[in-house]
Amino acid sequence: MDLLLVISSSDAARLAAPLGEACVRADVDWGCFFTGDGVTSLRDENFADLVAANCIEAVVCAEAWKDRMDGLDCPVDLGSQFHHSGLVAKADKVVSL
Repeated sequence: MDLLLVISSSDAARLAAPLGEACVRADVDWGCFFTGDGVTSLRDENFADLVAANCIEAVVCAEAWKDRMDGLDCPVDLGSQFHHSGLVAKADKVVSL
């Protein structure tokens, strides 16, 4: 994976969406890991659709999802901090938002 976005801020979609769109245009393999308040950025349907359709891997920390978005369907895979470590290991570059 060329780029991993680690999203832990609730307002990260305003930065992550343009980065993701640029990755799509440049044919860059990118992924996302959502944790903490960052899981709430997936309330932005356009951003959630962009991630679901274009990330080679997108994982949400299941505990963070349960704490902040319980009862809602998660648009990407649920995982753990273990998955976060694996994604970081696969990524050439990591950007934390």
